Amino acid sequence: MSDAKRTRDAWLALRCQLGEAAAFRELVAEMEGPLLYFASKLLGNEREAPDVVQDVWAQAFAKIHKLRDPESLRAWLYQLTRALAVGRIRSDVARERREASLSGETAVSDDDTEARISNENAQTLHRALDALSLQHREVLTLHFLEELPLEQIAEIVNVPAGTIKSRLFYAKRSLRELLESADAQPQS
Repeated sequence: MSDAKRTRDAWLALRCQLGEAAAFRELVAEMEGPLLYFASKLLGNEREAPDVVQDVWAQAFAKIHKLRDPESLRAWLYQLTRALAVGRIRSDVARERREASLSGETAVSDDDTEARISNENAQTLHRALDALSLQHREVLTLHFLEELPLEQIAEIVNVPAGTIKSRLFYAKRSLRELLESADAQPQS
């Protein structure tokens, strides 16, 4: 991330901490898209992402005054998004298990109903990204979407930078394999 972007983030954070409504609107306008994308990649679907990001904005508005390092605004927002998305995943899994145990059924996997990867590069890339594990999706999204350094991704994910480096290596390899297998599929 560039120094100019970091400085702008710090200025925006300070203005938000002072209670400037216009600054918070600027923050939402700038970060809404990236946070929606990140949440949708973590959740594995786009339908629940707006709910998570709405909760992020509510928490950010209520807690921005506690942000100690204004330059870490972007990382802080990604931390909030990650925490809320992971919480949503956990509650969804728990709910599905309860429903399955009550009905005596086993949970049905969406993998069987997944549509075939299309020929369009962007759609193929998004689907391949969705097929990766949560740990791999989040590091790739933060690394390529925000161009965050390993140390900042480590802070967001709450693991050592060496772990992030390893996850990034394996995530890129897995993504490459998925894209190569998508290219090898016969065109319809």
